[in-house]
Amino acid sequence: MTTTEGHGSTSPARNLPATSEPGPIRGPRPPDTPIPSSDGPSQRNLADHDRRQRRERKMRRLHADAEHSMHTRVRHPDGGERTVAETQADEVEQREQISRETTMGSRKHRRLPRWQRWIPKFVLAFDFALLLYFFAGITNVDWQSAVSMSLAFAITLAAMVTVLAYGFLAFTGHRMRSCKNHAGTVHFDELDGVTRAAFGMAITVITVLAALMYLRIHSEVIDATGSQAGLAVLVIPLAIAVVSAVANFLVVLIHALDGSDEVDRMDKLAAATHRLARKAHRLRKQAAQQADW
Repeated sequence: MTTTEGHGSTSPARNLPATSEPGPIRGPRPPDTPIPSSDGPSQRNLADHDRRQRRERKMRRLHADAEHSMHTRVRHPDGGERTVAETQADEVEQREQISRETTMGSRKHRRLPRWQRWIPKFVLAFDFALLLYFFAGITNVDWQSAVSMSLAFAITLAAMVTVLAYGFLAFTGHRMRSCKNHAGTVHFDELDGVTRAAFGMAITVITVLAALMYLRIHSEVIDATGSQAGLAVLVIPLAIAVVSAVANFLVVLIHALDGSDEVDRMDKLAAATHRLARKAHRLRKQAAQQADW
């Protein structure tokens, strides 16, 4: 590009640098301007992600522990061992059978009231106290002496006779329960030979215990009243003997009429898995709480 000067001659224009536009003057940052924080949304998301992963790991660990508890092998009431899950399946199957028969009108599986099921335990204590009193008189226990060989011998004899008698009465009741019909009763003509023999021996045991009580109380009444006893020398010992016989026979009846063999099996199945099943339930509950956070 050329330019024309005053005398009509032309001369090349000089290349001058372009003038820059004036820009804003940078000064110090105003004091009220916020400084960007390093803890931004991305950092907060990473922290939440870490916490979520930690909760998920804990949930998986809790579920794994619960599954391990359910696959632990326990003693099965029918013999041998099975896992907790398999034993619980047997319990559900047994319960369904009981419910089905009960729906069809069966009274075989009905349980006695709880207070009646406690009676055999009270009878056990009652028999032990009476037998201890009986054997203490035979061994000449001096009750003023706190500890003596005679008292220890009397306690041993009383405990042995009480446990054996109670165990046999309970065994007889359980044998009779196995012959219980759907009407909820037990008929003597429906008992098998072993159960009949056990029932006869149980009656003998009850009679012997009642006779022992009668003789012991009879001698105590005579010693206490002498020739002035009168009718009391017969009534008091006889009353104690009758109460003893009725109480022991009640042990047989309660074991025979309380539920059924199926109900007893279901209770044993539930007891076999109770501890580990509760542990698994607690672990699953903790895992569910982790998921709610």
